[in-house]
Amino acid sequence: MKPASLPKVSLADDTRWLHGMWRLYIVIGLLFGAYMAINDILQGEIYGPHFKLWHPFVRNYSSFLIIFFLIPVVVRLENRFRIDARPRAPVILVHSAGALSFSLIHVAVAYPLRIAVYHLAGEPYDIDAPFVTFLYETQKSTILYVFVLLTSFAAREFRVRRASELRAVQLNTELGEARLRHLTAQVDPHFLFNALNAISNRMREDLDAADRMITQLGDLLRAAYDTDQHLSVPLRAEVQWLRGYAGMMAERFRGQLNFELDIESALESVEVPRLLLQPLVENALRHGLAEGRGSLSVQVRRKGHRLRYIIADNGVGLPSTPLRQGTGLSNVARRLELMFPGDHEFNLAPRSPRGTVVTLEFPVSG
Repeated sequence: MKPASLPKVSLADDTRWLHGMWRLYIVIGLLFGAYMAINDILQGEIYGPHFKLWHPFVRNYSSFLIIFFLIPVVVRLENRFRIDARPRAPVILVHSAGALSFSLIHVAVAYPLRIAVYHLAGEPYDIDAPFVTFLYETQKSTILYVFVLLTSFAAREFRVRRASELRAVQLNTELGEARLRHLTAQVDPHFLFNALNAISNRMREDLDAADRMITQLGDLLRAAYDTDQHLSVPLRAEVQWLRGYAGMMAERFRGQLNFELDIESALESVEVPRLLLQPLVENALRHGLAEGRGSLSVQVRRKGHRLRYIIADNGVGLPSTPLRQGTGLSNVARRLELMFPGDHEFNLAPRSPRGTVVTLEFPVSG
């Protein structure tokens, strides 16, 4: 009878609030019973020749005691026969019987309880017009039963909607992290291919230099694999990787490349995206500095809660036609958008008198 399209909500979910908030439940019930009793006194509905102040409290709290135990049963019944289930006829039949049973149990227990309390106090409890009294209690109990049904339904729908929203956020986050890890993983094979190509070229010119480059490449790969499960690393690790890469490129372009690294002090422990600088430096070497001839500088500065990378070269500069981003630049741009959506900068601009400046900025903590 439960629609297949509805997310499953367990019976434990529907009654968990009774276990977790039972104290509040009792307090609210006691206050409501007191309110009803005082309301009866103010309206004078139960005044009689033998009226005492405790009479309305017995009357209302006897009802509350029964209702207190019946509400969880109604919640369980609504969970089994949901009011939005199809076909409608069995649900209506079940809850019609439930409402009648609710009324009968309420009357069958509450009134004997009142009679017993009055008897212990040495007073009679008179029921005038029993049939009319039964109809009066039945309509009140039916209204209460329907109210509990609607409240149970609304609470479950709220939980289902909330759970769906949280799940959507979780899936979106997981998808973003999966994309980010994929993009981060792209850096290693792309770098490795270019590094091996550089070593191959160097081997034709200087075997000792090629051997040193292989050793440096091994150190870089070891450092990369030590952090391959992390999307962010301390800046010191990023700088260490960059120094190793710059050293390997210095072997590749011996005597031709001038590399400067200027890191603002006290930034070593700041968490930054893993392998974000290296693709930018590699891109400058491949496309800005012809055959590695020229100067390349990297600056890292912090302003408040934002970190800025500035990669500048004195190479050929930007082409006159719109720049087509390759793997390195597009990878950096997509990773920044995933990690800092709408809260980052990534600009390429010409440098005076010649060359290119890449500016990258994003928020950091710590």
